[in-house]
Amino acid sequence: MGLKPQLPAKCCGSYEDRRVSVVKISRKTMPSVDRLKLTVLVEDSASIEKPDLIAKHGLSLLIEASVAGTDLSILMDAGPPPDMALHNAQMINADLQKLDAIIISHGHYDHVGGLLKILERINQSIPVVAHPRTFDPKFVYKPSLKFIGSEVGLSSVSTAGGALLLSRNSVKIMNGIITSGEVVRETNFEKTEGFWTVEDGQFIEDPILDDQALLINVREKGLVVIAGCAHSGIINTVKHAQKITEINDVYAIIGGFHLAKADNMKIQASVDELMRINPKLVYPCHCTGPKAINQFLNSFGDRCRPIHTGDIIRF
Repeated sequence: MGLKPQLPAKCCGSYEDRRVSVVKISRKTMPSVDRLKLTVLVEDSASIEKPDLIAKHGLSLLIEASVAGTDLSILMDAGPPPDMALHNAQMINADLQKLDAIIISHGHYDHVGGLLKILERINQSIPVVAHPRTFDPKFVYKPSLKFIGSEVGLSSVSTAGGALLLSRNSVKIMNGIITSGEVVRETNFEKTEGFWTVEDGQFIEDPILDDQALLINVREKGLVVIAGCAHSGIINTVKHAQKITEINDVYAIIGGFHLAKADNMKIQASVDELMRINPKLVYPCHCTGPKAINQFLNSFGDRCRPIHTGDIIRF
């Protein structure tokens, strides 16, 4: 199943000069999917019930949806190298050769490291949807300078069969399923700090504009927001999703919320804002961190369900 062609947006000027163009997608133009299944191929924590699966810091989610009798299979993120997602998929009999598209949430190694191995296994052309800045160099200090970006480049992705669709704005994958594109950042407590990149020959702080989520409208339930790391802030991500889809009813929020190193004030502010948004279910994992997950459990009770490698969610 192919994607509707879309020209990559131009990426120019400084980070500060660029602004996201928010294009709303109303209910009339974003139908719902009939069924949704999400399988956690790679996540930081192991499942007690599935000891043969490999868990490591990273994320890879297999998303299967059905719309009006048509099935779609999407991989969101490829986990860390070398082939953990492939190994785990094989152990649970998940056929990645049936993938229709790959979505990359952002360009850190723990989300894109296994991409080439997966493309080689698929062995045919497949859309790879990402932001134009996804494959830029990315660094942190731990405590010295450390590279945390992708070791694969645009040319190697194309050579391996990835039909790159690089876009800053939202991309329609199928009726009822879109990417968020760049996330508009409005909260005063969700700051992107501690990351670095190179632009126009200058070493600068990286606001990780390539961070994006996957948005799915599920029939008779509402909006499902799937975040990779939510470097833009999980509240910014969800509010952006509500804005561009014009769907206020958030059924579930899934993924990394990037709160593992957050202070108590940021964690509490995030919990409070999510309580106001009032999703039916919250599935934190990966970079959310145990302290934040405990706060979500305290506030949401059994509506908060942390997920692990091998877990399956059905809507």
